[in-house]
Amino acid sequence: MTASLPPPCRFRLIRIAQLVLIVATVYLSVSAFVTVPHIGNETGSLRYGVALGSGLICLARAVLIRGERLPWALLGTGLISYGGATIYYNAAVAGRQDDDLGPSLADLGWLLFYPACYVAVILLLRRRVLRLHTSVWMDALVGLLGVAALTSGIGVAMANAYPRYSAWTMTVNLIYPLADLLLILLIVTVFSLLGWHPGRVWWLLGIGLVGFAIADSLLLVIVTTDKDPGSGLLGTLWLFSVLMPALAAWLRPRWHPPAKMSGWGVIAVPLVLTVIALGLLVLGATVQLPKVTVGLAAATVLTALARAAFTFIEVQQLAESKVLARTDELTGLANRRGFIERLTKAEQRATGVGTFALLLLDLDRFKEINDSLGHQVGDALLAQVGTRISDALRPGDLHARLGGDEFAVLLEHADIEAAKRVADRVLAVLGDPFDVGGVTLHVGASIGAAVYPDHAEDAHILLQRADVAMYAAKSGRTGVESYRPGSDVNSLVRLDMIESLRAALGTGQLEVHYQVKVDLDSGQANAVEALVRWRHPSRGLLGPEEFVPLAEQAGFIRMLTIEVLETALGQCRQWHSAGFDVAVAVNLSASDLLDRGFPEQVSGMLSGFGLSPTALELEITETTLMLDRVRTAAVLGELRDLGIGIAVDDYGTGYSSLARLWELPVDVLKLDKSFIQRMEVDGRAEAIVRSTVGLAHALGLRIVVEGVETAGAMRMLRDFGCDLAQGYFLGHPGPSEQVTEQLRRRAPSAGMIDPETIGRTEECPGDLSPTMESAVLNAPVAPDRTPAVKSWR
Repeated sequence: MTASLPPPCRFRLIRIAQLVLIVATVYLSVSAFVTVPHIGNETGSLRYGVALGSGLICLARAVLIRGERLPWALLGTGLISYGGATIYYNAAVAGRQDDDLGPSLADLGWLLFYPACYVAVILLLRRRVLRLHTSVWMDALVGLLGVAALTSGIGVAMANAYPRYSAWTMTVNLIYPLADLLLILLIVTVFSLLGWHPGRVWWLLGIGLVGFAIADSLLLVIVTTDKDPGSGLLGTLWLFSVLMPALAAWLRPRWHPPAKMSGWGVIAVPLVLTVIALGLLVLGATVQLPKVTVGLAAATVLTALARAAFTFIEVQQLAESKVLARTDELTGLANRRGFIERLTKAEQRATGVGTFALLLLDLDRFKEINDSLGHQVGDALLAQVGTRISDALRPGDLHARLGGDEFAVLLEHADIEAAKRVADRVLAVLGDPFDVGGVTLHVGASIGAAVYPDHAEDAHILLQRADVAMYAAKSGRTGVESYRPGSDVNSLVRLDMIESLRAALGTGQLEVHYQVKVDLDSGQANAVEALVRWRHPSRGLLGPEEFVPLAEQAGFIRMLTIEVLETALGQCRQWHSAGFDVAVAVNLSASDLLDRGFPEQVSGMLSGFGLSPTALELEITETTLMLDRVRTAAVLGELRDLGIGIAVDDYGTGYSSLARLWELPVDVLKLDKSFIQRMEVDGRAEAIVRSTVGLAHALGLRIVVEGVETAGAMRMLRDFGCDLAQGYFLGHPGPSEQVTEQLRRRAPSAGMIDPETIGRTEECPGDLSPTMESAVLNAPVAPDRTPAVKSWR
């Protein structure tokens, strides 16, 4: 809490008033033990003035400083009420010679001081504790009943000792020790709740109130025993007690962390009073005690039992909350907090040669499913994934969901080989399709493994390095990777690339190159494929293999697809205006096919460029098709109904069959280049290509072959009856200006293809950066060699 100080002038006045009170208190305390000249009856007036001054300073604090105004106003009002009652008593009552213990109006002023103090202390305490539990209020009731039982017993003893006093007189006078005892117990409870480190304000306030209660109780004892009430020690104690609140009110409170309701100090006071109540009940069996005393003692014990019941409920709720705080609500697995605690304990137990392994798993393409099918489907999928992973683990292995689609596994007493075996089992169980609400989904996963202490000697660093290994597996599409020293740098580079790519979208850094598709019958180039490139500000022209996987992982692949579509359609419009009637093919991502609004978006783009739907062909991979066949079939059906061509890219590298593809709205198969580049030297590859062409034609599908690098491959493909071909032999990918020249050479007037000369007339582009594609440009391709990287996107 930070209090706002008043203007400096007022603040100095308050300091002067406090100094006057301190001087008066010291002076009066000294005069109580030592005879001071020229001081007589003024001593009593000054003593009452200290109480009134202290109350006024507390009220000034409530008026001039924001925050905690009500408790200080109550405390100041209580002090003024007590001081005013004392003045009234000495002026109007003390001079009487009748019963000194008889009640008067002064008792009303004195008794108002106590509830004001109780409420003020509780209000000040509320600013320091997180929450006052139900058991605290039960403790207050136990304290009240216990003190009442004890006081009633003492009251009976006093009534027997002083039979000359009336019942009303004894009742009023018994309230004071009861109120004083409650005040002391309240302060002790507050200090115990604050861990006995309450701060300067509470120390001054607590000492003052406890000292006041002790002085007041001693005064009652002195009066009832007919001793002199003007004892120097008692007067000094009372003066310093009423001074303390005035000093505490204007101290600048220091910040303290919120206190928690814990420790034996919380129940110490009710426990003591419960024991006293039990003692009274036992004593009542042998000594005649008033019924009210026995009743109050019994009520104290019963309330303490009820408090114990509440405590049991609170402990049970606390235990449940502790479990829930470490459990993932969606899957029922451990959450990040629970996993980190278990990981830390495993680190503490791992001594000597003891090792443990950590697996970090992230689902592939989960964001596409979650965004396209909704969070309800995504949550159901995560629950099934968690169950399958648990089934693949060893007994005793800890499985946790850290958040999103990220899972972790702690394998105690395991090395890197054991970790990889478990990871392979996890990938195997995740390979089967998931049935989520009638929707069949396929998801992959990437797993990173790290071992303690080989890869890190700290649990948190081990988790970080498992994360680095997981991203290495995701980037390389290898499924499982273990941490390799030095790969942290690659992780930082990857994060920088992701942020740079995000910033590059819509700024012109993304370029679209094109590669012609040649009709093998006519020799005409009537289609092109759009291939995205990134002209990085510092790294030059980058191929898609260097940044498209990052866009998929970061979740903005759809933005990339839309930008490529707009650029490719705009260039297609220019070619049509120049007289080249070509279609452009653009690759799609899985998230595009899971979006039911994508066909309408594409239709709007075609209309905006004034293009017919036949001018666009969309290419998808087999893996993308199998992600959710029902939903992708619906989206592809809408696209095909618009007149847009649908092609399956990289056919032969996935796990689909022609029969399964026949069920989908597909027009074209693009046979993967790995078969074409082995076809001339491998009879099995030749048989696969020949049979695939025949089956595709039988199903009404056209065949496009990729990776045509030699004239011999061209002749074989023509003999097989392939429809279209693309590859370096027919035309290198390049910017639109370069491809425009290729289209002009392949115009209808060019006639049929001459496989013997077509390769010699092709010009190599000069603007490609040294990527895997340009490496192929500068070196002849051996007939049996497969280029490492496909011209993707």
